[in-house]
Amino acid sequence: MFKQLNRWLIALPLLAFLFLVGCGEEKYTGPESFGPGEVNPAMNEAFADANESVKKMVQDALVAFSKQDFKKSSSIINAICNLPDLTDPQRQTASRCLLTVNDELVKAAQSGDKDAERFMRQRSAMK
Repeated sequence: MFKQLNRWLIALPLLAFLFLVGCGEEKYTGPESFGPGEVNPAMNEAFADANESVKKMVQDALVAFSKQDFKKSSSIINAICNLPDLTDPQRQTASRCLLTVNDELVKAAQSGDKDAERFMRQRSAMK
């Protein structure tokens, strides 16, 4: 009888663990990028109440993005992401926009843009 009790004492926690693991939610993989057409409105909305220096940075990044200067846009948005006084929605929006800009940078490099390729190599070497 004690052997059966010992087996249950071992089996029950194991079964509970397997149940909890099997019922878990999907794993969060991080923020998703915006579509290229969503970058401008998303950044403008998120930073509408920001101070003037941050708004200037946002506008500089958006102008660079619209001119397909993805290196400059990526650098500026990365600097925005590192600002200490951002709200959570601002930081999330900037992060998602940075992913989008970096996706465009990768596409540019893959299509033969030598400056984009060089920028990506430099950035990889700094990590």
